[in-house]
Amino acid sequence: MANGETISQGIVNVFRGLTRPFLTSWGLVSWTMMHINGIEIPDTYTWLVWGMVVWWFGDRTWLKLKAKFGKGDK
Repeated sequence: MANGETISQGIVNVFRGLTRPFLTSWGLVSWTMMHINGIEIPDTYTWLVWGMVVWWFGDRTWLKLKAKFGKGDK
């Protein structure tokens, strides 16, 4: 656990760390299978799935860039 982090915060972080990639992968796989099988995909579902992908990978990329280059002090 990080400095000053309570046990409940640690549990929430672990839970979030496991569910985000699982839900993103499940959404992508199910969207892809529906597309391959010719099932009409609702626009709402498409926005939801691709929104999860962009949010998850965008969040990770932002945090990695922020850790690598700092907080934009330069």
